[in-house]
Amino acid sequence: MIGEIVAVTVPGFVLGAVFMALANRKVAAEAARSRWVKLVVFFLIVHAVLGVAALGRPWVTLLVLVIVVGGSVELSHAWRRMPMPRPWRVWTVFGVAAATALAVSWALPPLAFAFLFLVTATCDGFSQVVGQLFGRRRLAPAVSPGKTIEGLLGGLFAAMVVAVLARGLLIDATVAGAAALACVVGLAGLGGDLAASWAKRLAGIKDYSAALPGQGGFLDRFDSLLGAMTIVGPALAMATG
Repeated sequence: MIGEIVAVTVPGFVLGAVFMALANRKVAAEAARSRWVKLVVFFLIVHAVLGVAALGRPWVTLLVLVIVVGGSVELSHAWRRMPMPRPWRVWTVFGVAAATALAVSWALPPLAFAFLFLVTATCDGFSQVVGQLFGRRRLAPAVSPGKTIEGLLGGLFAAMVVAVLARGLLIDATVAGAAALACVVGLAGLGGDLAASWAKRLAGIKDYSAALPGQGGFLDRFDSLLGAMTIVGPALAMATG
């Protein structure tokens, strides 16, 4: 199964690199180098997470725990930078997401977690590169100015393709079912992304931290995963557990 996953991820990253090379023609050399570093680190993170999923359920839960603990530290730093009165709903949203993600990480079969993460990462990555290349209309300018409608559509399409190719990670998943699930997961991941961006805007920061080179912090990289695990994870766990 690992070989089948790599057969999906490697061509996906190659295609993403092609899109990025085209988009980088419009930016300064320093910005282009930063994008390449981000892509390489993203490649390593994606395969590290998939490797953890291959180790089994306890390791998946440990990974999610690390993300949640790291994210809580980052959010506490951002919280202190927010103007008074600070909105407590920031912690309410994060608390619900953290608790749900931890519960889902144990209830979800590791292969189903790998599917959820792979689809979320694909949507996340291709939304960015497609947006850089073709983006014109802003998706949520007040919360996340860099996101575009064209990027989201490109990310969802890529996620559907990857979901269909990787549907063997789920039990009895059909082509139509995998594609539909990818759309729901992608939109759920977007919800997590926008929630994290909203908190950053309140704090007046670009990244939560510099814990992950080229990515920012744990919440910058895994906000979409937390959103997908919170919104889609419980239903997916009941269907596959």
